[in-house]
Amino acid sequence: MGQTLIADIGGSNSRLALAGASGWPERILVTENAMMADLETAVARYLQETGARPRAATFAIAGPILGEEIALTNCAWRFRRSELANRFGFTRLQIVNDFEAIAWALPRLTAAHVRPLGQGALSKEGVKLVLGPGTGLGVAALLPVGRRGYAIASEGGHILFGAHGTEERAVFDRLREECGTVSAEMVLSGPGLLRLARALHPECGYREPEAVIAAARAVTGLFVRLLGRFAGDMALAFKALGGVYIAGSIVCGLGPLLDEAEFRAAFEGHPPHEGLLQAAPTFLITSDQPGLIGCAALAQMNEQAQAGA
Repeated sequence: MGQTLIADIGGSNSRLALAGASGWPERILVTENAMMADLETAVARYLQETGARPRAATFAIAGPILGEEIALTNCAWRFRRSELANRFGFTRLQIVNDFEAIAWALPRLTAAHVRPLGQGALSKEGVKLVLGPGTGLGVAALLPVGRRGYAIASEGGHILFGAHGTEERAVFDRLREECGTVSAEMVLSGPGLLRLARALHPECGYREPEAVIAAARAVTGLFVRLLGRFAGDMALAFKALGGVYIAGSIVCGLGPLLDEAEFRAAFEGHPPHEGLLQAAPTFLITSDQPGLIGCAALAQMNEQAQAGA
């Protein structure tokens, strides 16, 4: 396998690596986007520090992938495909949505990369779904088509979201006062956790997600319940009986505050299809680099396709 530059570009952080003969990420470098002027600067720094001269690249970008010019949803960075390829001499540049890349990683994940949320075992069959709160809220699915499957990106994090029951109504009323229309991403993300805290306890001055996690069990409990409900919504949309995977540092950061029973109750509580969702296993991805794993898998598939052409 030839050397390919791979990158997982999120709203807050960028992860760059090489996918070489192993087909897995190697020589990983993580940088804060705020420390870089743009994507080109981040790529140039990585190549300078590693001395690598890759001729191909596979990038996962946190935003919709449409046309020649690409802009991140929750970061000011934007770039043009052709200009990026020309500057760094890439003969092949593949760009996918960041959660599409994680979907491609799902078949490679083992028990060492995930933690079950409730009962369930890893399955090789059925539609698999991945979603996760970070700077934004990503959603993608892997369909069982052919030998490798087929990953579908989505903008499911931007669907409209609302209260369920009287307990949540006042919270969502305050959210609408702050944000106007409330989408799932408005509450199920790092910034969303802060919004929930302010809406649930408007008298407190929360400033950082870590402060919310440490001091407000009610907030994180609501966050977990809403996340479970949204995961159940998306599982029904894709009929994801092959497993639903939760990614992102926000959920991993909850630690013991991630109540599995509360998550599963909200996940399954979708009448009349509770039985369908009870059969769908749920997992937390504990690997630090699922996006890079997916990019490495794509790079390997590209190499194999080129060799067989």
